Amino acid sequence: MQTKKTPLTITTQRTKYGLFVRAVYFIFIGWWFGLLWALFSWVMYATVVGAPLGAVMLNRVPGAISLKAKKQRIAVVPEPGGYAVSRIMVRQRPLWVRILYYPIGLVLSLLMILLAWLLCVLLITIPLGILLFNKVPVVASLHRG
Repeated sequence: MQTKKTPLTITTQRTKYGLFVRAVYFIFIGWWFGLLWALFSWVMYATVVGAPLGAVMLNRVPGAISLKAKKQRIAVVPEPGGYAVSRIMVRQRPLWVRILYYPIGLVLSLLMILLAWLLCVLLITIPLGILLFNKVPVVASLHRG
């Protein structure tokens, strides 16, 4: 009797830079460059022609703020000769829902960008500001990372 083996799902996050490097980057560059990146990507996202590039840039806002690496989900499936590793794509919401949400997401994401930046400038609330910056892609386009 043969049993069916279920794949093992693992969430990974590449760490290119350590906490110290990310903190120094944020203090000297990230707090102002991240705001410029976020606002420029928002302007691109608000235009019809620039929306595709703006969406990609919005998804990279956390990296511009604090050099945060993107998370990846991978599946490890046992096979007769070893194991197969494949990347799992997260299922996105239907396109029609995202299109209807577009104007709401534009307004909410701009407010979120400005609030997150303000929280980062206040120093004591930096962790909350970075958390909000990390959620900008979700608020802007209902993107599931």
